[in-house]
Amino acid sequence: MEKLLVLPLALLFMQCNGSKSSQSANPQEQTEQANTQQKQAPVATAEQAQDQQAPIEQGIAGIVLWQAGNQMPSPDAPPSKGRGVQRTLYIYELTNSNQAKTTDGVFHTNIQTKLVTQVTTDANGNFAVSLKPGKYSLFSKEEKGLFANLFDGEMNIYPVEVQQGQVTQVEFLINYQASY
Repeated sequence: MEKLLVLPLALLFMQCNGSKSSQSANPQEQTEQANTQQKQAPVATAEQAQDQQAPIEQGIAGIVLWQAGNQMPSPDAPPSKGRGVQRTLYIYELTNSNQAKTTDGVFHTNIQTKLVTQVTTDANGNFAVSLKPGKYSLFSKEEKGLFANLFDGEMNIYPVEVQQGQVTQVEFLINYQASY
């Protein structure tokens, strides 16, 4: 399935790029050219992708990771950190568990605090958002509601503090389909 999607995208890119001299009328040669270009394309690391985003001087920056399936420790397989995913993060004023309706322990609806902003991560899960100093709660948009699985000792939902002139780094793990 991926090859079917890659070929039309690669061909469209070659046509839009105006590189007619490298195009061939033979579909087999076009497929080989697309595969070669795909292999030569540089792969960005999470740090490089973060550097490419607009820099912020104060707020929250980080990565959203997806983790699913069996995560039990095994000598045959190292633990999975997860993979970066594109999601919309909702940033609310600090929200306590009694200020939202929670289902399955991690999905939240009817949040009674103020929505401050929202940000969409890039394809690798990286994000950065400028915020005023203060305490916030982070949620990711999922089918069952807004997801957050971290609570502090006072039952505040996914608390993050932004201090004056600093960027708080966050690794937001979405793991409701993982088993441990």
